[in-house]
Amino acid sequence: MNSLRVTISKTPRAAWPFVAFLGLFFIGGLIRPGLMSIESLLGTAAFAMILAVASYGQTVAIVQGGIDLSVANTIAFTALSFLTLTRSLGVGLALLVTLALGAMVGAVNGLIITKLNLTPIVTTIAMNGFLFGIILLLFRSSELATIPEAVSAVTSGRIEFLGTSFPAALLLGLILMVGLQLLISYSGWGRQLIVTGTSAEVARYAGISVDRTRIMGWALTGFLNAIAAIVIVGFYSQASPTMGASYLLGSVAAVVVGGASIFGGSGSFVATVGGAFVLGQVATLVSVANLGSNIQQLIYGVIVLGVVALYGRKKKA
Repeated sequence: MNSLRVTISKTPRAAWPFVAFLGLFFIGGLIRPGLMSIESLLGTAAFAMILAVASYGQTVAIVQGGIDLSVANTIAFTALSFLTLTRSLGVGLALLVTLALGAMVGAVNGLIITKLNLTPIVTTIAMNGFLFGIILLLFRSSELATIPEAVSAVTSGRIEFLGTSFPAALLLGLILMVGLQLLISYSGWGRQLIVTGTSAEVARYAGISVDRTRIMGWALTGFLNAIAAIVIVGFYSQASPTMGASYLLGSVAAVVVGGASIFGGSGSFVATVGGAFVLGQVATLVSVANLGSNIQQLIYGVIVLGVVALYGRKKKA
């Protein structure tokens, strides 16, 4: 018993979402034996990785003590911009402009939060509404389906490995995860972001430029949302004004299920991937039970409320 407790205490926090995912995977296999297969596992993992990529920007926002409620329309705006720009600029230049647009959206959020002292919730809700208006004004077509082959190849293309194949988006998401985790864990700016999220006052006493760190963090959030938009477009081969809606609650849920504190100062991209995997398996179980997407969103909401309540009680204690 003691050895079990020691093992549990030494298990990294980021590992628990993956343990939960495997538990849910086996439960799914008990409900429907056909789900207990490598193909099913990879299929769920690919779907979950898309959610994880869409949650990377949210991870940065939550680590610094904020929350990004503009993620839905940032994804839609940058995705539609990318597909529109490729017609005149080509894929390469359109990609650069789109990523710059995402970073600009995030930087504006950061400037408003730091210089006007508005809360992240109010700021990003307003930005979400503003972007939706821009989408309705600029993009006449309700849906764009001409996806550049280069984008499809690195997202929905198949990679052969050990006799099986999986979508390239899975590998792309893992590469992004590693790079971002190294950035936040080992770079000076990453450590400053964590300190700022823990306590802005302590960060100032330590000589950290809190405003600059936050603005850079929000710019990175917008940049990652733009990357997510391009990945989603390539994976699903379409874009529409409402394509980001499902990632608003999903991105928050993935980060908090991964163990990040909603009050800032903690969180990791590895754990976010684990949280997305848990939610991906929940979506699979909901589909198996024929409960529909509304029930899936309800479950996501219950998970977020539960984690928020748990952290709220811990903070009061």
